[in-house]
Amino acid sequence: MFNPRSRFELYLELLTQVHDGNCQLSKLMKCTNLSWPGLNRVMGPLISEGLLVEVEGAGDTRSEAWYKMTEEGEQLLKSLKLVFSLVDLENRHN
Repeated sequence: MFNPRSRFELYLELLTQVHDGNCQLSKLMKCTNLSWPGLNRVMGPLISEGLLVEVEGAGDTRSEAWYKMTEEGEQLLKSLKLVFSLVDLENRHN
């Protein structure tokens, strides 16, 4: 049965991948199992809110661009991990 991921689950996956060093768009697509348009829909808000930034001079083309997390991105990642761990604990008790 197909269970679509929520936007927050996608944010958590994407931020975790960037935190773990998978910073190229092609690697992010593969690790998160997202299409190019899907990845852009998820990354757009993260970039526009200043949670991810493109690393200067990392690649010649858009597909070779590298991204890193800002301090705000690190804080969001910690918060999302906490929320999802609490939700998981709640689900185990039901």
